[in-house]
Amino acid sequence: MMTPPVVYVSNLPYEATYDSVEAAFEKEGIEVERIELLRKGAGTRTKVCGLAAVTLLDGADPDAICKKMDGKSCLGRPMIVRLDKFCADDLAYTPTKQPAASPQ
Repeated sequence: MMTPPVVYVSNLPYEATYDSVEAAFEKEGIEVERIELLRKGAGTRTKVCGLAAVTLLDGADPDAICKKMDGKSCLGRPMIVRLDKFCADDLAYTPTKQPAASPQ
């Protein structure tokens, strides 16, 4: 049995919820199986720390999803979406350039 593909999301606002992360992916036509928001703190005093592990549906292409979702907004902040687990911030990193929206 294969492990479902997972992508790692950082730069989420502290107000991020399961629903807001799921909505950001669904806006781009990507369905997810599970979202795990990482929390810091202890007991009842925990809060989201801006990181999430997003499990994709079987058969999803995680490379393509990273390219598509990197730089997309979640509650007004550009998400950083990677295949590798969370690592130290790379100060030279910039999200993938997104094409400008065409005027309607």
